[in-house]
Amino acid sequence: MRIRNIGRSLWVVGVLFLFNSCNEEITDVPHVNQQPRTFLWLFPDSTIGTGVSRQRLHWWGEDPDGLVSGFLFSYLPAQMNAPPSPDTLRYSWVMRNDTLMSFPLDTLFRYYTVFVRAVDNTFIGLPAQSEVRLSPSPYWDKNANGIFDGTDESLPTLSGAVDPNAAIETFPVRNTPPTIVFAQNPNDQTIGLKQPDTTFTVATFSWKATDPDGDNTLSSYRIALNDTSAPGAWLSILIRDTVVTLTVPRARSDAAGSEVTADVYGGNFLGRQLIGQLPNLRLDALNVLYVQVKDVAGEYSPTITMPSGTQHWFVRRPRGSVLLVSDYVTSDSTAALTTYRSELAEVPGGQFTSVDQLNIGRGLTANDKRIGKYGALVPPFVDPALIFTFLLYDYVIWYTDQFPSLGVAQLSLFTYTQSGGKLIFSTTFENSVDPRGALRDFAPIDSISSVDLSPTRPPVPPPVAGDTRIPANFIVYADSNSTDQPYPRLAFNSTPPNHLIFMRPIYRRTDARYLYHLQADIRPGPRYYGVPDVAVADGLRRTIFVGLPLHLLNNTVEGNPDGLSAFFTRSLLQEFSPSHRIDRTRY
Repeated sequence: MRIRNIGRSLWVVGVLFLFNSCNEEITDVPHVNQQPRTFLWLFPDSTIGTGVSRQRLHWWGEDPDGLVSGFLFSYLPAQMNAPPSPDTLRYSWVMRNDTLMSFPLDTLFRYYTVFVRAVDNTFIGLPAQSEVRLSPSPYWDKNANGIFDGTDESLPTLSGAVDPNAAIETFPVRNTPPTIVFAQNPNDQTIGLKQPDTTFTVATFSWKATDPDGDNTLSSYRIALNDTSAPGAWLSILIRDTVVTLTVPRARSDAAGSEVTADVYGGNFLGRQLIGQLPNLRLDALNVLYVQVKDVAGEYSPTITMPSGTQHWFVRRPRGSVLLVSDYVTSDSTAALTTYRSELAEVPGGQFTSVDQLNIGRGLTANDKRIGKYGALVPPFVDPALIFTFLLYDYVIWYTDQFPSLGVAQLSLFTYTQSGGKLIFSTTFENSVDPRGALRDFAPIDSISSVDLSPTRPPVPPPVAGDTRIPANFIVYADSNSTDQPYPRLAFNSTPPNHLIFMRPIYRRTDARYLYHLQADIRPGPRYYGVPDVAVADGLRRTIFVGLPLHLLNNTVEGNPDGLSAFFTRSLLQEFSPSHRIDRTRY
């Protein structure tokens, strides 16, 4: 009974205690916001080995009583274990938790310290990448001048929302050397750039450099020819110049021994800028170009060379005043070249006994030319390399089959003649005539007859403007309307019986004049009518355009016992005005 009474007494006491507790007043005291903590991907006691300047950084934040809404991110080129006091760092507001960081390097080795502060959701946030300063009190530095002024915005709630300690990590960074490669061929992106195996004293090179530390750390290039150890062998080039041309004016190469100094230009021909001069170009010999790139830390890339491997680059000294451009791949190409050389040598005075030749059709078939492929000796950069090459000569005589390399001609011939060069262009035409109007870019013509000369024409067709076969001995008459000294009469060679060519009338530009027309067709049932005009000269006496293959017009005829050499005498020595000559101190 005593134990039962004791239990009842304890029960009563407990009820009374609970009753009193329910009636007690409790004061409401809210907890102060707890600031977040920030962590970088390596903890502060970890050891970081020396790395490259591009680093993938990760961070995160923890808030014991809320959420992390963003981060303040900053770095300094210094080794530190705490933020500066007062904290004068320039922070960026970010909401992501990683970045690919490129530490800027201007020395071979440097320390960088990263600071990250988490911010909890008691702060409303800012636009991404906003610049934030914490001293003298937090503010949004809208004009990024590091001074709190009238354009900035105070951030009073940031002090209680930001991690007061920051996550800090120091990264030892060593500079990584840059790399450099030659550019792709601009005419065929599937192959790398290379020089033709033989050039005259002109060559254009292009390259592309990169740096693991960031391409903005690239500082300059340097190039050398053949001997990199000789004093003054290297020429420094600005980082903007990735296409450079080496060229030697004729006045210099004509007087040089076995080696000569080349001028170096940047850019294309019309926008060219002289960069400097490069010694040690070997004439009538093999050459090698060496290229390196340097970064802001002073380290050079491995050297690249052109040519490389089993390739070679032979530089020929220019000798004559005439450059024969052979754009001819048909079976009589050797006979054509022989005719040009022999007839030029017959010009009185002997100044054309030595002429240079550039075979821009080498390695091509007729179909290759039809679809616009470039020959093996055409430089990848027609502009400026081929223009500079042409300007080594007072005269360019370009002869072609019925598939002229119009893309190459478009990019080079107009600029050549505008710079003082003189041009004779001899060609015929296939059945589709100049579909892009490329000839008008450099020839003084308005148009070319587009009459159908297809082989499917009837066996005895009605007369048309042009023809695909011209009989042997047909005469090409000088134009009688010219007030100048007349051109010599020309005639088709006596063999074969019919010359299989695409003859079409050409129509002059308004500033040009006709030079030649073909005789009337005297065959029974004539194949063409009239006397089609076949040659014109421009009003500035810089260009002669002949719509026939000149090497087939070497037959002697009444009044012209000298054949084609008489034409060269009249055109090269009389037609082309000597008042506008190429400046030999420049080209």
